[in-house]
Amino acid sequence: MHVFKRGMIFVTFFGSCFAIVLLVASLGTKQWVSARAKRTTNPLESDGKIQFGLFEGKKELNVAYGWRSYEIDVIHLIKYEPEFLVYGFWMGTIVAVCAGLLLSAVCGVFAAVNAATTPSTCFAGTRGLYVWNTLALLADLCAVGLWTAQYFLCIQYNVMSREDKDNNWTSEGMAELGYSFWFVVGAATATFVDIIIIHIANSENKESTPVYPVLEEKTNGAIMLY
Repeated sequence: MHVFKRGMIFVTFFGSCFAIVLLVASLGTKQWVSARAKRTTNPLESDGKIQFGLFEGKKELNVAYGWRSYEIDVIHLIKYEPEFLVYGFWMGTIVAVCAGLLLSAVCGVFAAVNAATTPSTCFAGTRGLYVWNTLALLADLCAVGLWTAQYFLCIQYNVMSREDKDNNWTSEGMAELGYSFWFVVGAATATFVDIIIIHIANSENKESTPVYPVLEEKTNGAIMLY
């Protein structure tokens, strides 16, 4: 394998590692949703801040008597208050992020292998890197799509518990996608860049296929004519 091609493939190893870091961070941080809240009865004297991830989060509420903090157990809310989030989209997002994480790890392993040697099997070779990176990209995009759908169906209208809503709290129109969500977008971007790099590496390899044997054959033929 050409030195340039090995170098380009090795670059994708770092891209896969970057994607892994972003996906792990998205699972571990609590900023998939960031929202403000008000009480409808006294909106000028009340304020609330809510942040939560795929599993837990935190809310701070102020009803003119000072800020009070509360932990948010996302799993508990989904189980006992199914209107809080669409369960299928929530679970699908977790599965897609985990799949993207696993596939990015596979991409990183095979990128390192291809940078060091030339695998004999197709799925372990540079063409196989197309497959693994494409699958990782699709998993990341699936997670992005599912959580975006979650936002438009539920999150933008409410991120409050039933107890909070009974106390006249609302977050309608005050919620946005947090940086944990954008970590997944970043991972998808890194994987897409890896696919482009692999394409360039393979293209370079094709373009650099030596034409000298053909020229040499023609030269030999000309010599024989003489």
